[in-house]
Amino acid sequence: MWTVEPLLISEINRLPIFEVLAIIFFSSFLLTAVRLTIKRQWMRVLKQPLFIWVAGVMGICMSDFAYIFGSQHAPIAHVDLIDYLWPCFVIGFAGLIPNEKIHFQHLIGALLGLVGIYILIAHDVGQDNISMHHIMGYLLAVFGALLWGGYSAFSRHHKAVPTEMIGMYCGVGGIICLILHLQFETFVLPTTSEWFLTVITGISGAGIAYQLWDHGVKYGNIYILSVVTYLARLIAMLLLVIFGKEPFSISLVIACILSSLGVFISSLDTKRFNRLFRKKQAQAIEQPPTKEALASSNSL
Repeated sequence: MWTVEPLLISEINRLPIFEVLAIIFFSSFLLTAVRLTIKRQWMRVLKQPLFIWVAGVMGICMSDFAYIFGSQHAPIAHVDLIDYLWPCFVIGFAGLIPNEKIHFQHLIGALLGLVGIYILIAHDVGQDNISMHHIMGYLLAVFGALLWGGYSAFSRHHKAVPTEMIGMYCGVGGIICLILHLQFETFVLPTTSEWFLTVITGISGAGIAYQLWDHGVKYGNIYILSVVTYLARLIAMLLLVIFGKEPFSISLVIACILSSLGVFISSLDTKRFNRLFRKKQAQAIEQPPTKEALASSNSL
């Protein structure tokens, strides 16, 4: 769902950003509200303590706000590159959780994915020097990445919190976006197709996908999920190329290869990875001597 989201957003980018976010967040909230009403489970979310609500709104909604504000102060490609540090932050934060342990292959996979994203963005950005005018945008992007990485680890630690809370966070975020829209933006009436695409984005990307991610980091392998995110990002870029939204480049191919390799390495279980690593070390040690070494030995 996240791979298709950039295509959907590209079709509604003429609308004010907070207007779009308000519709997206409210769509996600309504999806969850209908589900809770049918199952009569509203008390599951309403009884959650205040710190859960604050952490969720900060992690999900504020991270989006930081990304948006950052893109207003710095080139979007730079902000996007910095924002995609969050899978590395997820792995780092998750390692701080009791009973969680980072393994070497997870770090390798995350770094390969990060290098792939860097090559992809750097090819388009070029060799621009960092401008002091852009520092605020970069700091906001780092802040957003830290928030989302921290929230994912927070969700992993608090497994008892129902996934339906995602919809509640989006409901609060929708109210905040509506206030910001009324305060700083002028309402633009969406066309029928823009209404449809915005609501679909809210139901799929901010609704179902967020809830699937929340469930995945709670009960799945958070390290592999974090690395696979790089691959999803690159698939999204490929879709943009196919539909004529982005030009094709060799950097896209290289980024796909590196990220795919990162996913493969991270998917190896620890014992298999260690056996493979030790096998490579043993082969390096047991390599037959070269002709020069034999000649030197014979002369001695």
